[in-house]
Amino acid sequence: MIDDREIMNEVTSLLTDLIKIDTSNPPGNEIKAAEFLSDYLSKEGFESEILESSEGRGNIITKYPGEGKKSLMLLSHLDVVPAAQQKGWSVNPFSGVVKDGFVWGRGALDCKSLVAIETLTFVYLKREGFKPRGNLIFTSVADEEKGGGLGAKWLVDNHPDKVRVDLLINEGGGEALPIYGRNHYLVQVAEKGVFWTRLRTKGTTGHASRPWLGDNALHKMSGFIDKLGKYKPPQKALDIVQAFVSKIDDGDMSADPVVLLSRAEKMDETVFEMVKAMLRMTLVPTMMKAGVKENIIPDECEAVVDCRLLPGQDFNYLKEQFKKALGSLEGLKIEPIQRDPGTISPYETELFHIIEELTSKADPGARCVPFMALGGTDSRFFRERFGTIAYGFQPLKMDLPLDVFMKLAHGVDERISQDNLIYGTKFLVNLVKKILG
Repeated sequence: MIDDREIMNEVTSLLTDLIKIDTSNPPGNEIKAAEFLSDYLSKEGFESEILESSEGRGNIITKYPGEGKKSLMLLSHLDVVPAAQQKGWSVNPFSGVVKDGFVWGRGALDCKSLVAIETLTFVYLKREGFKPRGNLIFTSVADEEKGGGLGAKWLVDNHPDKVRVDLLINEGGGEALPIYGRNHYLVQVAEKGVFWTRLRTKGTTGHASRPWLGDNALHKMSGFIDKLGKYKPPQKALDIVQAFVSKIDDGDMSADPVVLLSRAEKMDETVFEMVKAMLRMTLVPTMMKAGVKENIIPDECEAVVDCRLLPGQDFNYLKEQFKKALGSLEGLKIEPIQRDPGTISPYETELFHIIEELTSKADPGARCVPFMALGGTDSRFFRERFGTIAYGFQPLKMDLPLDVFMKLAHGVDERISQDNLIYGTKFLVNLVKKILG
């Protein structure tokens, strides 16, 4: 294995170059990053395929073929959330500047560091002459930050034979939470469903100086939104949540949400907030639009609600919860924007145990904890379509205060330490060797 200094130099340089390629979504324009990676990998002897779901929306696939039926994909995404309008950055968010032992910029954590780590995993394995017992695939996609319709979902729907795999490593986990004197690494084995929903109300327009002559659609919507904000959907403790809590505090499995919350509250505030969201669906209004002029009563209003459902809950369940929250759906139209159900991969698997084994060697005394992500990742498309065992795992030791770290992805001054870049690269190389070696 190449030494740490060389890994640091190569992965830092690659990540810096990737951050400098602005792939803010919208509009994405991931083709530039895909072409850059294709050129980078070609110099190491790899042939890559770039597939555009639409103009400029590039997805790259690189294969490392081997003998055997087992298949493993290293998945990541090329797009990032916008940063240009965010205030408070201490560096140019697209500079990829290195300072204080960290690489700074949009995508440093989410998720161009993983793109760089996975790319160099391929490079280092090939330089060593590694011969996999099965097929290893590197895939980095467009559009994850806007739902994946032009990225992972598009590949799964339109090129299933190119991306069908048994096992998958992706973003969405790997953070080491220091609790009870040891590190607990989160292995994302499940995620909540993403059900973005549009609500519409209708009214009658009129002059705002005589409001009694109109029917204000904005007033109607405000009433609905107020009720949603006060509603608490029923709690449900899935097996994954019970395992998450019990593996941290060495307690028994419990299906009682009150007990689980009480135990989580004793651990850490961040863990408590995670468990609280893992125990129920959430309904959060995020956008509202109404009116055309200052003195005209709006006859139409629309709002968008970010709904995150537990695995097993569907759009019919969501409508039932809307009705319970609002009392009646009369005068309200509910339109789905996106419907991606929650997904779960089993965690009593060889892959999970390999991650546990390598983690304990790299960080003696540490534990791996299965958990359910509160947001969505591209893993869901592979779980749902192919039954792929998909885990989110990019190991990250906490070298920043936890409350600071938790705000970095999608936030200002996003950054990742060079130590964690080395750590993640070495870990992923060893993981591939263990699975396909």
